[in-house]
Amino acid sequence: MEWYRDLYLSTNARKKRDELIQRLESGKTCVNVYLITLPHGGANQLELVPAWNLKFWYPKKSCPPVIGLACGRDEAQELVLQIAQDVLKKSGSADIRAYFEQEMR
Repeated sequence: MEWYRDLYLSTNARKKRDELIQRLESGKTCVNVYLITLPHGGANQLELVPAWNLKFWYPKKSCPPVIGLACGRDEAQELVLQIAQDVLKKSGSADIRAYFEQEMR
């Protein structure tokens, strides 16, 4: 899995960061954990993906780059809002996808 170097973490995910990443990397299921990823295609800016969906991405290299990690859907939605605000502040643009594609080169 490819992780953004300054991974965005929700409050509860921050407490369990290393444990969650290790579980996800090893292919174990994480209940109520959401990944915020760059989209596979289309015009979307970001995608909220329940971590249990990882079992369908085989091999794991097909998982899109992970920008954020959250515990619970509400925290994931708050984290998306924080990411959008940060990108707007840093780049002056609302094109979140382009910002992270450039950052991850």
